[in-house]
Amino acid sequence: MSKTFQLDIITPAKVISVGQVEYLRAPSTEGLFGVQAGHAPATITMGIGEIKVTQDGKDLFYATNGGFADINTEGVLLLVETVEDANTIDTNRASESGKRAKSFLKDASNDVERAQAALNRAKNRLKVAEKI
Repeated sequence: MSKTFQLDIITPAKVISVGQVEYLRAPSTEGLFGVQAGHAPATITMGIGEIKVTQDGKDLFYATNGGFADINTEGVLLLVETVEDANTIDTNRASESGKRAKSFLKDASNDVERAQAALNRAKNRLKVAEKI
């Protein structure tokens, strides 16, 4: 049995064919989940967080805002709202987004739930960018 599996990440804007990987760790709405070759088929709801991929012994990191993971015998397909490679995250933009969200949270007349989600996304992007 192969020790790798195919990983593809699809967003509304792009498709990333990561290729053969040894390990995937991603955020679900219930906590982190991990996948190695031979994992049982499953569909998992993903949340905001860090996607960690081990490929050729090296770790790759991505930030995501959630979606679904489809795990099957051929590999894993991540259908996500957004994905950003840690190497390409604009930390200045993420920091500014976090500041805006914090200021929105101070005013109860704003959509607090939406502002909190924006703050969580900004914090996640900054955390993942630190991985490089």
